[in-house]
Amino acid sequence: MISELVSTATMSTQGLQVQGVRTMRLPWRFEVADALAEARRLPADLWRTHFNQGRHDGGWQALALRQVPNAPLDVMPVDADPQQHVDCDALKQCAAIAEILKSLPLPFKSVRLMQLLPGSEIMEHTDAGASAAYGEARLHIPLHTDEQVFFHIGGQRVPMRAGECWYTDVSLPHRVRNRSGQARIHLVMDALVDKSLATAFAQGDGGEPMDSADDPWTAFQRFRSSVFQRREWAELLAACTDLRELQQCSLRLGAEYGFAFEASDVESALRAGRQAWTRQWMI
Repeated sequence: MISELVSTATMSTQGLQVQGVRTMRLPWRFEVADALAEARRLPADLWRTHFNQGRHDGGWQALALRQVPNAPLDVMPVDADPQQHVDCDALKQCAAIAEILKSLPLPFKSVRLMQLLPGSEIMEHTDAGASAAYGEARLHIPLHTDEQVFFHIGGQRVPMRAGECWYTDVSLPHRVRNRSGQARIHLVMDALVDKSLATAFAQGDGGEPMDSADDPWTAFQRFRSSVFQRREWAELLAACTDLRELQQCSLRLGAEYGFAFEASDVESALRAGRQAWTRQWMI
C-alpha cells in the first residue's frame, strides 16, 4: 500500500518535501573510465557472492567500499548513522571512485561496488526500507553497463547508462538480467535524504528510453496479451497446478509462437498479480 502512495504523492522526509518516484536520473554526470579500471583491478577475493542467495543464480557479487566496522558482513547495509560508517581499505586503492564520492554533497552510509556477471540474473525481490519515502535513498552510478542489461523496478525498465546517477526505490519489486558479454558494474551508494538530495530530485528526469525489442519482459507482455485473446492458451495455463508447471507451459507456448521470454518473467507476473489481489482488500 505504501509503495503505491510513494510513487504518486509528495512525501515529507526529515522536514523536506521530496516528490516520490520509483526511479529518477539525477543531474550529476561522471567520467567513469578511471573508476571502472580501478574496480576491475581490485583483488578477486574482495568480491563476495551477494548474501541474498535465494534470489540470484550465483553471478551477483558485491565489494564493500564503506561499511560499519561491526557489521555481520562487510557488504551488508546496516541501520546506522553515516558517522558510524568508515571507508574500507578497498576505497583507499580507488582514487577516482573516492573523488566521485567526494564530489557528491551527501551523507553516505553503505557504499559498494556491485557486479552482475555475463548471463546472470537477479530475480525479483524487495529491500525493505531502502526508499526515499523512509529517509534513505539508494543511488546507482553505472561504471559499465550495456543495452543488453535489463533492470526493472515495478515492471518498468530503468534506462541506466554509464556515468549517470540514478535513484532507485528498491523497496519496490525489482530485478536485473545481464544478457551482455561483460560484467555489469555499478557504484551503489546509500545516503540519507537531505536538502542536497531534495534539490537533486527537483532537477532530475526519467533518462533516455532504451530499445525494448530484446527485452524479455516486453516479449512476455505481448505473450500475456495474446493469452487473453486465445481461449485454448488460457485453458492450458489455467490447468497448471503450480508455478513450475505454469512456467514450463508458458515457455513452451511462447517459444512455439515466437515470444522470447524467460521463466522468471512468469514468476514476476504471478507475484504482481498476487500483490494486486491483496492490495484491493487493504484500507
